[in-house]
Amino acid sequence: MSLLDVYLQKNGKKRYDVFKETGMSQQMLANVNKKNVSSYSVKTIQAIAKTVNKSEGLVLDELLKLEMENAIFEVYNTDDLLLALNNKEPYIAIKGEYKTQMEELAKSQLSDTETLGLELGSAGLVTILAEGFYQLANLFSNKDDEKKKIESQLRKYKIKKVNESEFLLYLLQFDY
Repeated sequence: MSLLDVYLQKNGKKRYDVFKETGMSQQMLANVNKKNVSSYSVKTIQAIAKTVNKSEGLVLDELLKLEMENAIFEVYNTDDLLLALNNKEPYIAIKGEYKTQMEELAKSQLSDTETLGLELGSAGLVTILAEGFYQLANLFSNKDDEKKKIESQLRKYKIKKVNESEFLLYLLQFDY
């Protein structure tokens, strides 16, 4: 999980804001994003604290609490979704107005029963054929690159409707 991104998001910030505010390199922040809070350096905690205008102790406490909760990355727009997909977040909550845009993609997913029926009926061959058709259709598609990237990465996720204003995406590997 990208704990740093989730924490910054909850405070209305991004890694770029930490870079801009403190000068801490983007590469360093990307590396920190993959680690547990216990391995964050004092310099990193200080940079985060300065960016979110909180004390270092409070930031550390909130990060540790967030780590224990296994926080879910919340998405409100395309940029947030791309960030979550690039970080390979295990769980992604789609909220707000962006949820209505995702409904079309959710409708295109087969149910578990339908998927199982197709795979069993074709001895798994349908999965290979579907991937071939998808790649061919994508090759001739006039969609912009951003949308193609999102659709491609979303194929690794299962979409579940939580309520009227929220979808939950979770990696397909968690279904097994």
